[in-house]
Amino acid sequence: MQNNFEKSNNDLDSSTLIPTGSRSKIIQEKQRKHSKYYFSTEDLLIGSILGIMGGFISGLVKFDLLVKTWYPFVGGTQLISGHRLLWMMIAYGLRRKKPIIFLTAIIQGFLNYLFGSQWSILEIGFTFYESVFLFFGLSIMQLFGENDTKLGWGLAAGLGNLSQVPLFWIITGKIFILHWSLFVMSCMFGFLSGFLIAGLIAKLVVDRILAAQII
Repeated sequence: MQNNFEKSNNDLDSSTLIPTGSRSKIIQEKQRKHSKYYFSTEDLLIGSILGIMGGFISGLVKFDLLVKTWYPFVGGTQLISGHRLLWMMIAYGLRRKKPIIFLTAIIQGFLNYLFGSQWSILEIGFTFYESVFLFFGLSIMQLFGENDTKLGWGLAAGLGNLSQVPLFWIITGKIFILHWSLFVMSCMFGFLSGFLIAGLIAKLVVDRILAAQII
């Protein structure tokens, strides 16, 4: 009878045992790496909510008209263009997962399209295009250990917002008609807008939310 008991203990599946020591650390490390690339339910919820908020605000509020009332010159709308990346940066800051930027961008672009964007279905592609450069900007800042500083957030968001300036100038044909100095000025405005709105303001919002322990 004792032999049968010992045999049954030896036949136990190792997966039913509680991991301890080095094996436990290996499992925890695998779970941590797995969570970096896959969205949890909370990730999907936060990314979707912020994408919807960004889509509503960007689609309903005509920020370009607000700027043209006091700066009716070429490139003026770039002064507030950083608001498009604001929601992506907040999503990243709350979850610390760079891929969530793409989720937020796609949802935001889709809602902009539904609200009658002048670019129609291409609006989704444009928003995703900006999110790719924002992703690269954060990755570069991470290499230098600046991915959690105000400067790092500002530079990454500035790069992400700057990326759309040459794209729109080529699509609209402005780059072939207007003087190159206006293009440079638009790039400067785009970078500064991304730095301030999508970088510094997003960092401030995220820090306040985390300090209040809302999420």
